[in-house]
Amino acid sequence: MDERARRFISSRDENILLIYGIKKSGKTSYIKNSIKGRKEKVLYYEFKNTNERENLLLFRERVHLLTGLESKSEDFDLLFKEISMMENHLIIILESADLLFRFSSDIAYRWVKECAKQHRIVLTTDDSAFFQQASKDDAFVTIEKTTAKYYESFDSLHSLPLQRQLMFYLVFGSSEFAVNLIDPEESLKRNVRNLLITQESPITEYIEHELFENLGKKSYAFLILSLLKDRRMKYGDLVELSGQKYNGLLDKQLNILISLGLVEKSYPINRKVDRKKVLYEISDNLLRFYFRFIYPNRDLAEIIGSKAYYEKYVEGELDEYIRTSLRTILRKYLEKAAEDGKFGSINLIGRYHVSDEDEEEIAMISDGSERIYSIFYEKRVDDEMMEKERRRISEKTGGKASLGLFSTSGFTFPSDGKACISLKDIFSIKP
Repeated sequence: MDERARRFISSRDENILLIYGIKKSGKTSYIKNSIKGRKEKVLYYEFKNTNERENLLLFRERVHLLTGLESKSEDFDLLFKEISMMENHLIIILESADLLFRFSSDIAYRWVKECAKQHRIVLTTDDSAFFQQASKDDAFVTIEKTTAKYYESFDSLHSLPLQRQLMFYLVFGSSEFAVNLIDPEESLKRNVRNLLITQESPITEYIEHELFENLGKKSYAFLILSLLKDRRMKYGDLVELSGQKYNGLLDKQLNILISLGLVEKSYPINRKVDRKKVLYEISDNLLRFYFRFIYPNRDLAEIIGSKAYYEKYVEGELDEYIRTSLRTILRKYLEKAAEDGKFGSINLIGRYHVSDEDEEEIAMISDGSERIYSIFYEKRVDDEMMEKERRRISEKTGGKASLGLFSTSGFTFPSDGKACISLKDIFSIKP
C-alpha cells in the first residue's frame, strides 16, 4: 500500500488529493485502505455521467444522510459553501471528479478549495487530460495510480502456492477488477477459458470498450497494441508494420497510451538516451497476454469453442510467454525492494546494453556498481550453474558487471533476496 495517501489524510494539508488511474485500476480500494481506522465520517459520492441537476440532487441527499444537513441549494456552489462551514471534520471522497468541474462553475471550484481548509478532500479521475491540467495547480496533491503492483494482490489469491500466484499475475495482471474475477479453485487454463476466451467475457468488454473510453482514435490504439503484443519494438518498426507514415499520428497515439500507463518506453540504462535504442512495450500483463493470445483470433472462439481455442492458440506457447514475462515481476520487485531500502541507493533499473546486437534483459546500477540479473524459469539453480553464469556475464561486460539471479524454482543454497532472488523473496514484499 502506497503510504502517500494515508499520510496526506492524516496531515493538516489544506490542499486536495487527486488520484488518477485508468478505469478499474483499483482507485476505490486504494482510498479505502488509506482511510482504514480513521474516526472521521466519510462522505463518498461518485459523479454520474448524466447532468448537473441529477448529480446535485443525489449528492445533496448523500450529504443529508451522513450529516443531517437540510440543504436547499440549487447549485454546487452553495452546497460546497455550506459543507465548508460545518464544524465537524469530514473525509470527502469524490470519484470521477472531472465531471463535477465539467458540470459546475469556477465558483464551485473555488468552494471545493475552501472546503479543503476544514475537511480532507480526495478526488479521483480516469480523465488523463483533467489530471494533467489539475497537476499544474498548486491546490492539488496528485498521485498517479494506473495499475496495482503484484505485491498489492488481493485476498482471494493469498492462500495459493507461490507458483500459482505467479502464473495468475503474469496472465491477469493485478488490477482489482481482473483479479477478483479469478476462481482460485480452478486451474489457470479454466480461468483463461472462462474469463478471456468466451464472447461474454467481462474482461474483454472492459479492455475493448471501457478502458479506451478516453482515447480519440481507438483504431490506432488497438493497432499499436496488437503489434506490440508481448514484444518490445522500436518506433521505426511500429511505423513500418503499421503502414503509417512519420506524420505524428502514431506519435500522438503512443503518447496517449503512455500517459494512460498502458505502454511504456525504455532505453539501456548504461547508455545515454538515444531515440534509436528506445523500445516500446505494453506495460500491463493482462493487456500483454490479451493482445498476444486473444485479440488476433478471438472471433474464432465462438466457432471452435473455448477449449479448442485454448489448446490451439494458447497452450503451446504459454510457457514461452511466461518465461519472457518474468522480467516484469523481477523489475517490480527490484523497484519496491529499493524503495524499502533493501538495496541501498539504486540509480537505475532496466535493460543493459552490451553491443548494438546484444542486450541483457534486467540490470541494476547501484552505488556505482552494475549488476546483471539472469532469469531461470523452472530450473533450480546450483553452484555450478551460478558459476557458469558469473563467467558469462564477466566475459560479456569485461568484468564491469556482477551477477544476480532470479529463479522461480529456487536455489540449492539460501537466497538472500539481493544477488539471489527466489519466489519467496518476490512475494515477501509488503504493500
